[in-house]
Amino acid sequence: MSTRDDAGRTLDQAEDAIQAAMRASDVDDLVFAGPDGKVIGKAADLEAHRSGATRFASIQETHRRTTEVARAGATETTAAATVWNDGRWVDVSLRWTRDWRIIDGRWQVAGGSVTILG
Repeated sequence: MSTRDDAGRTLDQAEDAIQAAMRASDVDDLVFAGPDGKVIGKAADLEAHRSGATRFASIQETHRRTTEVARAGATETTAAATVWNDGRWVDVSLRWTRDWRIIDGRWQVAGGSVTILG
């Protein structure tokens, strides 16, 4: 049985919501390690989306693994994406790993990383 936050969302529903936010360039609280190894926080990630330096034309999930323990969990998602990178659109396969916690009554990303698969 999936743990639900105070809003009734499961971890998978929270993952769905963050992917929708990524598509809309509206990213929530985050500390994230990118494929280049740089660690960025919420302000830098939001600025990249606001400025247009980072944006997704599409994210098509191809695989997801979700694990949960005591109001915490992790998602590993593989997706085919079209992303704006270095001034051009790039089709790429990515794997996101996110560590989730229920904080202030809702599922929130506590940390994560992304890997370019090809």
